[in-house]
Amino acid sequence: MTPWQHPAYMRTVPALAILLATSMLICMIPITNAGSAPTNGGIVNVSADETWNIGSELNAIVTVESGATLTIEGDYTLPEGASITIAEGGTLRVEGGSLTGGAFSEAVRMIPNAQSSLTVDSELTDGGFDLTIVSADGMNMTGWSVTGENRPAEDMSGSQHVLNFPAGISEDYQLNFSLNPGSFTDLVVDHLIIDDGTTQSHIPAYQALPMNTMMAKELGTPFPLVIEGTAHLQDATLIGAEVMITGAVTSSNSTFTASGPLNVMGEGSSLSLQGGSVTMSSADHDVNLDGVASLTWDETTGTGGVIDRWERNIGEQEIHIPIGATCTGGYCVEYKIHNHGPSEGTMLRQNVDGVALVPGRTVEIGWSDGTVWTENASVEIMNFRTAWNLGSTMSSWSAGMMVPLPWDVEVFEILPHLNYPVISIDSVELPAEAAQASTSTDVEVTVTNSGTEAAAIFIRCNIAGTESYADMTPTYSAMMLDAGETETLNANWTYHSAGDVGIDCYVEEPFQFLDATPFLPMGAANSTRSGTDATVSWTVVDTDSSSAVVMLAALGVTIVVVLGVVIRLAYAGNDDREIDYDAPDQGRVDHRVDRFAEMMDEDED
Repeated sequence: MTPWQHPAYMRTVPALAILLATSMLICMIPITNAGSAPTNGGIVNVSADETWNIGSELNAIVTVESGATLTIEGDYTLPEGASITIAEGGTLRVEGGSLTGGAFSEAVRMIPNAQSSLTVDSELTDGGFDLTIVSADGMNMTGWSVTGENRPAEDMSGSQHVLNFPAGISEDYQLNFSLNPGSFTDLVVDHLIIDDGTTQSHIPAYQALPMNTMMAKELGTPFPLVIEGTAHLQDATLIGAEVMITGAVTSSNSTFTASGPLNVMGEGSSLSLQGGSVTMSSADHDVNLDGVASLTWDETTGTGGVIDRWERNIGEQEIHIPIGATCTGGYCVEYKIHNHGPSEGTMLRQNVDGVALVPGRTVEIGWSDGTVWTENASVEIMNFRTAWNLGSTMSSWSAGMMVPLPWDVEVFEILPHLNYPVISIDSVELPAEAAQASTSTDVEVTVTNSGTEAAAIFIRCNIAGTESYADMTPTYSAMMLDAGETETLNANWTYHSAGDVGIDCYVEEPFQFLDATPFLPMGAANSTRSGTDATVSWTVVDTDSSSAVVMLAALGVTIVVVLGVVIRLAYAGNDDREIDYDAPDQGRVDHRVDRFAEMMDEDED
């Protein structure tokens, strides 16, 4: 029996066939390498944890979604158009890896009057050589000069300038650039060329140890790195990035080159730098913060020289106060702002109509030597008036008060920091329950000033529930209330109809108030009696009764007159003088007496 006829072999053949077929099917399944970064230039959303450590190019618009972590351990170049965004809730970790922009500008801009410099590495030279300084495309060096140790200043012009070093250099050589007096041109150096007669070395300007220079970022395209979530950089390198942090970033022994300023913006945003460096920024500071961002800078190297470690810059602010319009003799509200910005100047703000604008400014600087300047601005109250304190004997509220101006808010509500009156009507008391129409009744209005300044106020009363003025004496009741004072005003109210009626009393609001609430938390009150809502029952005398009273009064007058006549006649009867009855006048008197006697007799009958 041959080996191929052995039973064991006959059993093995089918098993091998099945294994071979399975292997072929597995080979046909596409393999996705989770360690490779995307390179197709498309949109990639990282929704689960991934680690990229294979390959040299990262060409994609990458978004790390909430809940996912992207770890980069390799060295990657990001061409123009590529970007990385860490969404809120997402995480980026760069551990020992690097991210380098493929299209960022390598040119540096010299700063006038700051002794800008580039350094030639001695290891790149051997013996004599020619050094060519090359400006950025489309720019020339006219108006600038260059000098160095044992080398007189040489004026430069055109797009290139050549320096000859016949004996070579044994140590790194510093080139200093200066703007000639009367010149105002911009000098941007793109690269240096070292030619020793055998080889040429091209050194990008940003790699020539620039000092007192800024990156000419606008001449290239840095790759965007946007961190809305969190990022942890450990021994990482970022070159040619545009960094925006609205989340939280921690960096340990990592370097940021030609990527500054690192922007940290928004409530809750933070950047913690522990060791490493931030160099070659495109502004005069390496980190740019707003008024609420947080920064920790510990044992970290900055660009140095005239380039600050960080600046905290804020936009235009608004100082709010609910007072508008003008007052008699000038402005209602005037401020003087002291120690404003790095120049620590003073500015006046008048004609404030509810809002005073304070220009955007730098409020904090972390100098390159490690010291820190912080703005200490304050607002001085020059004038604060309304109709309540316009009297010649009354002073401005909060006059001369100094209020610190915070820089971590866009809108500063200054009123809570000031002294001003707070007026409340405590009660409107009606002692009498009833009164006759067209007469008056007493009214007691109690008002309190719980504020910290005096106010001259006026009280007005309406018929309850209407806009109709109540007939008050005095019509407008004036009150002067000092800070903390309570006063009761006694007035008279007249009503001309019958009915149960109450009144509502108000404090007249100055027209300057844009919002009266802080000044008048209880600016009105309804009439009460012993703490309970109350009215006065007004009554009117009946018309018929009034006529009877008039008739009785007339009758009384008549009786008085008649009695007077009778008494007079009685006195006449006792007169001893002779009376000539034949005289016409005497006859008439006798006739009147007889007629009055007849009236009396008739009255008796």
